[in-house]
Amino acid sequence: PAMRRVLIRHIAELATQRLLLEGGDIDIARNLSPDQIASLEGRAGLRIRRVPKVDIYYLALNQKNPELSRPEVRRALKYLVDYQGIRDTILRGKVVVHQSFLPTGFLGAIEDRPYDLDVAYARELLAEAGLADGFAVTMDTPNTSPILEVAQVIQATFAKAGIALELIPGSGKQTLTKYRARNHDIYIGRWGADYPDPHANAAAFASNPDNADDARIKSLAWRNSWEIPELTAMTQAAVRERDDARRAGLYQAIQRLHLADSPFVIMFQDIELVVERTNVHGLVLGPNFETNFYRTVTKD
Repeated sequence: PAMRRVLIRHIAELATQRLLLEGGDIDIARNLSPDQIASLEGRAGLRIRRVPKVDIYYLALNQKNPELSRPEVRRALKYLVDYQGIRDTILRGKVVVHQSFLPTGFLGAIEDRPYDLDVAYARELLAEAGLADGFAVTMDTPNTSPILEVAQVIQATFAKAGIALELIPGSGKQTLTKYRARNHDIYIGRWGADYPDPHANAAAFASNPDNADDARIKSLAWRNSWEIPELTAMTQAAVRERDDARRAGLYQAIQRLHLADSPFVIMFQDIELVVERTNVHGLVLGPNFETNFYRTVTKD
């Protein structure tokens, strides 16, 4: 068979990427902005693909912080995110609102979305926590688009309830290193399941067997110093359950407890947007980054 060669280029400027695509100099663009993609809708010679992914966007609240450790504050922050507004503007076409730790498509995933932006109610909850005048807190933020822009919108809505949110932008490595060391107040980022089973995310978000700083298992719950013996036991029971229906029910129960009170504000599930020329075929876009394949690509 004839040899196929795939050339992958890093083109930092999105405007340049779009011009090269329109001119036929590149065949596939994988990270254009929502506005650019909207402008290419219906353009002859181009095809837009929207593929649901398992990645979720979330905020993580370190329970070592005395304000963030209060249940009323954790709940208040869930009402201080403009989920619909962010989805319709910064992340237009790139996400769906999703508020539980199992992405749609996983066994036991739920579609409950109990939280909307409600500043008045958030203020009531803060008053119940003894923080009617608000408080100051920092958020470690990767300095890449669109996460940085999402963080700026959250900063503005937090301010409406008297919360002074200082953003600390950094590279992905810098923010993750700090997060993994439990040295953050709030962290904003994305999480993708390592394998297509609900335990991949349940073990991260709802299990913390040892909350010591030198623990061997350092889940996301551990990173946020969230001690949860009951949820941990439920998560371990769920992974051992062999009946799919009962197992799905266990994960649904875990997620609803997690939704009601956890140090995670889960916001969105990712959609990958790809624009390709119509003479290109065979690009495989799977549910996570490990299941995107170029080896079957052909070009007329």
